[in-house]
Amino acid sequence: MYDVIVVGTGFGGMTASALLAKKGYRTLSIEAASELGGCAGKFERQSFRFQAGATLGMGFEEGGVFSQLFHELDISPPPVHLLDTIMDVHFSERTIRYYQQKERWFDEIARQFPKDSAAIVRFFEEMFSLADAMLSFVYKRPIVPPKTIKQLFQAMQKADRKLISATPFLFQSIAKRLQHYGIRDETFIAFLNGQLVDSVQTTIERCPALLGAVALSIFHRGAFYVEGGLANVVHALAERYKQLGGEQRMREKVVSIRKQRHWLVTTNRKQTYEAKHVVFNGSLHSIFSILDDSIKRIFSIREEKEKKRPAWGAFTIYLGIDDNLPSDRLYHQFIVDQTKPMSEGNQFLLSASAPFDRQMAPVGKRSITISTHTEPLHWWDRHAYDEQKKMLTEQILQRVNKTFPLTNIHVQLVGTPVTFSRFTHRAFGKVGGYIPNGVFSLLSTYSPQTNVEGLWLCGDTVFPGAGSLGCALSGWIVADGISASK
Repeated sequence: MYDVIVVGTGFGGMTASALLAKKGYRTLSIEAASELGGCAGKFERQSFRFQAGATLGMGFEEGGVFSQLFHELDISPPPVHLLDTIMDVHFSERTIRYYQQKERWFDEIARQFPKDSAAIVRFFEEMFSLADAMLSFVYKRPIVPPKTIKQLFQAMQKADRKLISATPFLFQSIAKRLQHYGIRDETFIAFLNGQLVDSVQTTIERCPALLGAVALSIFHRGAFYVEGGLANVVHALAERYKQLGGEQRMREKVVSIRKQRHWLVTTNRKQTYEAKHVVFNGSLHSIFSILDDSIKRIFSIREEKEKKRPAWGAFTIYLGIDDNLPSDRLYHQFIVDQTKPMSEGNQFLLSASAPFDRQMAPVGKRSITISTHTEPLHWWDRHAYDEQKKMLTEQILQRVNKTFPLTNIHVQLVGTPVTFSRFTHRAFGKVGGYIPNGVFSLLSTYSPQTNVEGLWLCGDTVFPGAGSLGCALSGWIVADGISASK
């Protein structure tokens, strides 16, 4: 019998697995796919490596989440490179260079928005201050929402003066803060909407101020290019996990989680494993298909409710091309029409491999990932699928070619929510966590600890949320919680 079974090998699952193995727990990690990482995984075609989803590294600065995590595990992270320019944001008439260093970013604001620059700088200074308050709390890894009086007391102890000073902003939106500073510039608002949709899945009107503050400040703490892609971070965690005695099963899909005296986890290979704790690292949209009915009846999260909570899918184009891209600017965001929604190809991200990164592409060539938000459910209409995929691909590549002519395309592949569902086993291909629906969204956060004893959750649909940092932190919180429950 195992102490812990971890289902899924994304950032949350591998973080929890490695930390628990280091603490001496007998741990089994189970992955349905042939590749680690889930939405942060990788795949290779014709000597090109492609990142399935997430591409830009964060948390490797001193005191950052991954710096702390790798120190805790007594290993070094993969080679990373601090970016001077986070990304170029391309509009139809101009390009905004989003600098990592705060002072250079403020100079760019003055150049791009001279009329409103003073107000915009004050707005960003406020965002940085609110983010400091939030992250000083989140990085202490509280269980939120707390499940016991003890956890409530521990969370209160971790809430310092910075967080208390931020409470007046708890039920304000980013739009409200912009209104406070009198900022109405349409291009700047479109810039913010593009950044927020990419990081927290929504725009200024529905984005809580505290959540938006973290999203708008996190790159300024450190934005990094990770050699070989973010999947190398997951692989480093997995390698350390095995060194610490952890067991791993690949290409083995969990089909049932039930509980008798202990937890029983059954896979498609008709293997049943027993454990004291089960950690589900995946989207909550997907857990109900494998939970036994006896567990679902007492589970505090209801399946009917989760089906109605909105979430995005991803439409992704993978290209292997000859090198004709800027070598010093690897990340680009395109906003085609700033008056339209930031999805379905109107807003998309282009990530290019570094010219020196031989793990990603051969000499003289580059690997590219292009991704846009899309409504996932309409991709399941088989009759419209092929035409829809063709039209969106042409629309996106046409816009890219206006800025970077893409010559000699050696590989071109397209991923849709159907693709993500097939390879990451996420229900309907929903990715990136839930879409915030307003200023009260923070109150609907799910805890990594469930109401069912011994059942834990990590990943983008539980506290502290989406992204590699949020997922890794949720896995760390689970490892802390299991250790404390001894």
